[in-house]
Amino acid sequence: MKPFSLAFIAHEVHRRGGMERAAAEVLSRIARQIPVTVIARECDLGDVPVKWMPVYGPSRPSVMRTWAFARAARVAERRAGCTITNSIGGAALDADVITAQFCHAAFTARFGGIRGSAGIRAAYQRLAQAHFTSEERHAYGASRLKRVIAVSHGTARELREFYHVPEEKIVVVPNGVDPNVFRPTPDAATKRALRLQLELPPDDFLCLFVGGDWERKGVRDAIAAVAGLPETRLVILGRGDHAGMQAQAALLGASRQVIFPGPTIAPQDFYAACDVFVFPSRYEAFSLVTLEAAASGLPIIAHSINGTEELVRDGINGWLVPVSVDALREKIGQLRDDAALRSRLSLGAVESSRRYNWDQIAAEQFAVFEAAAVEQRSTHSGTLSGNA
Repeated sequence: MKPFSLAFIAHEVHRRGGMERAAAEVLSRIARQIPVTVIARECDLGDVPVKWMPVYGPSRPSVMRTWAFARAARVAERRAGCTITNSIGGAALDADVITAQFCHAAFTARFGGIRGSAGIRAAYQRLAQAHFTSEERHAYGASRLKRVIAVSHGTARELREFYHVPEEKIVVVPNGVDPNVFRPTPDAATKRALRLQLELPPDDFLCLFVGGDWERKGVRDAIAAVAGLPETRLVILGRGDHAGMQAQAALLGASRQVIFPGPTIAPQDFYAACDVFVFPSRYEAFSLVTLEAAASGLPIIAHSINGTEELVRDGINGWLVPVSVDALREKIGQLRDDAALRSRLSLGAVESSRRYNWDQIAAEQFAVFEAAAVEQRSTHSGTLSGNA
């Protein structure tokens, strides 16, 4: 295979958040094999050898931000002159390869594009979702599109259903996890010491939620599920509607049971310190946090959505439960009261995470880029021959 170069277009690339961190993990490996140019508003990859072409524009409103970004990225892409271009979803107007980390059309169809707001904010969210869906539909329908990387089989189904992406163009490559960063604590004494360091209760049963967009991801249900359970706390890690969720906890008499550490640059410490991962999200493509929880040895209690339906096996590494506070509470209580079950599911969680090592995932994505580069060169050669 001849060498090729990659232009990578995303709004942000760094090791915070979800899709931003997924991009950073893949690029940190691929950029040591081929030349990579990152076209983004923000790029923080440390010493990874990439070229960054900053894209500037309005930060708000979101509709104007994405519209302006796509057009500025097109200009930068032409200047970069790379062999192929990869875009995260509809970040670019079009691309040779798109990585699908979300499907706005599916989210809109199932939830109306609403993330927990009402009134004017809800009306704007509907408008924004319509815009994001239109951007994605345009990108997935572009004639230059050669491959689509879907991060789960569920996302692949949605791309076929809502955007009519041909099945032969879709390759499922899941998100990943670094087992050197996310791993279980070796013993109870280490876990207790870590809890004290993090200012967490040393002896209570700790449920963990990690993420943003708290309304979509069911944080209200997680709070309700632990409310009233003796010696049980919920740690909500990340950025979201802090005041709203504090009010929800107070309403349920669970204020002392819910802990809000806020965002952190070391989430692995919280995974290692807690007992179970509670993730009642209504929609994902394939959430990184479930993989990180599994690698950290946390049994997972979640709904059957994209990603979790592939990762979680009932009674092996956790449970997939109905959308119900009672169902969440039942499994939390079962794990709290049965240390042997916790230990068995913890081992199962670690074992199930092994397939998702970032080294393997990056290699699978590289193979997709390589195939797209071969097709690009073949198409270019055919065009030149035709012109001759």
